[in-house]
Amino acid sequence: MQTLKRLSFFLALSLIFWTCTPKTGQKTTETAPQPPTPPAVEEPAKVENTAENDGIIEVIFLQINDVYEIAPLQGGKVGGVARLATLYQQLKEENPNTLFVLSGDFLSPSLLGTLKYQGNRIKGRQMVEALNAAGLQVAIFGNHEFDLKEGELQARLNESGFMWVATNVRHMVNGKPEPFYKEVGGEKRQLPTAFIWEVRDADGTTANIGLFGVTINSNPKDWVYYSDPFQAAQDAAAKLEPVANVVVGLTHLELVQDLKLAGMLPQVPLLMGGHDHDNSIDTVGSVIVAKADANAKTAYVHRMKINTHTGEVFLRSELVPVTAAIPDDPGVKGIVDKWQRIQDEIIGQVVDDPYAVVYHTDVPLDGRESSIRNGQTNLGAFIAAAMANAAKKPVDGAIFNSGGVRIDDQLQGDILAIDWFRVLPFGGQLWEIDIRGSLLQKVLDIGQENKGTGGYLQWHDIQPGPGGWLIKGQPLEPDHVYHIILNDFLLSGHETGLGFFTEEHPDVLKVDKPASGEDARYDVRKAVIMWSRRF
Repeated sequence: MQTLKRLSFFLALSLIFWTCTPKTGQKTTETAPQPPTPPAVEEPAKVENTAENDGIIEVIFLQINDVYEIAPLQGGKVGGVARLATLYQQLKEENPNTLFVLSGDFLSPSLLGTLKYQGNRIKGRQMVEALNAAGLQVAIFGNHEFDLKEGELQARLNESGFMWVATNVRHMVNGKPEPFYKEVGGEKRQLPTAFIWEVRDADGTTANIGLFGVTINSNPKDWVYYSDPFQAAQDAAAKLEPVANVVVGLTHLELVQDLKLAGMLPQVPLLMGGHDHDNSIDTVGSVIVAKADANAKTAYVHRMKINTHTGEVFLRSELVPVTAAIPDDPGVKGIVDKWQRIQDEIIGQVVDDPYAVVYHTDVPLDGRESSIRNGQTNLGAFIAAAMANAAKKPVDGAIFNSGGVRIDDQLQGDILAIDWFRVLPFGGQLWEIDIRGSLLQKVLDIGQENKGTGGYLQWHDIQPGPGGWLIKGQPLEPDHVYHIILNDFLLSGHETGLGFFTEEHPDVLKVDKPASGEDARYDVRKAVIMWSRRF
């Protein structure tokens, strides 16, 4: 099990540094260590080479990012936190100086997170418990961590046995940015803005490895403050360099931002990134920028050799598929199975066989937020077509808000019934309405104005034309009454810019709601599953 040691500070240093020193040969079986109390401010000890060591030390980073599911996906073929736990143990056996890191996005979104258990939404509890047991050591915030409410995020921080690094993210308290914290034994411990991982090998060579973590500011909340990630990373690296043999970064940024940052930090050999969901590896000068696939379909293993005499760093990065070839860790699998039973019991109330294959696609169905909240995607079109198919009488079109799609990923290959619950975890009913054309036009216009947010609309048999909206290929007529099917939330008045759009509006002339669970309109996921089975 990793233990954490205090690292002393420069008097002028504004960063909070923690050190992490692994014990050779000791395995993590339950949780990663709790961070220590922030250390006192004093002069840092320098790394000295002695006659006992050769000045060469090797370390390993196990990197994952954007992990929303604890169980394997695609019928058990890929992913799974229990497999990650085994991979981590295998790497530790190869080299005890192994650091297991997560580059943001894991508390949300997920199907399990939206379900209620013991009276409360789960909201990432399953992720923290499983990752604690798997031995995760360091995580940073992703944009989706702030999907949670303020109190929910605090609860997850308190439960986490791993360290969080927050270089450019602060907690707004009474209008003032302060460090986030986690409570340990009733004590509030501030999250560090950076830390030093202190390592030693068998021949006595020691090294200090500095690490910072920056997050994209794409999920604004009034209780979250983001400083500029580029300046924050530069400042952190500059303050780490005097006390570290090498500095590396964890990032949750868009790839173009990562590449820009790499150009700004030529002395940082490795940026371990997240936010993008497809694996990539790029080189900017001598800086490696690496991202694994979302949901732990793959993990990056970075083997680094440091020459403490010359300062040279040698890096070899390997993308490792996380498949059934890696056995499950029994302890972590027990935790995963527990949460899966909870999930299946709840979903079983809607669909009989959650793990039945209901559809197959060789073309990825795009549910990534960067896509579906900015334009029409094939996944959005599929869902809207399923809604139209579920209607009791022919409709002129179907609309729904893209924020209902929470998978932030692509679907490909065999699609299981439960996958549609992952795509649409909030569910909700489908309502058929008679709506005057003038109101429909206003709703569609605002949907377009909501581009970039969950209020952007996906549709079926509706499209913008050069002279205005087209309904079934014909220009929208303001005085005409259209028969439309939509999700119930969209008619609640709670969507961005659509506070007026409720069933009480005088231009909503009729609302037809499902009467029972036998009606496919009773749950949008049921309607999509029925549509999927037609192909």
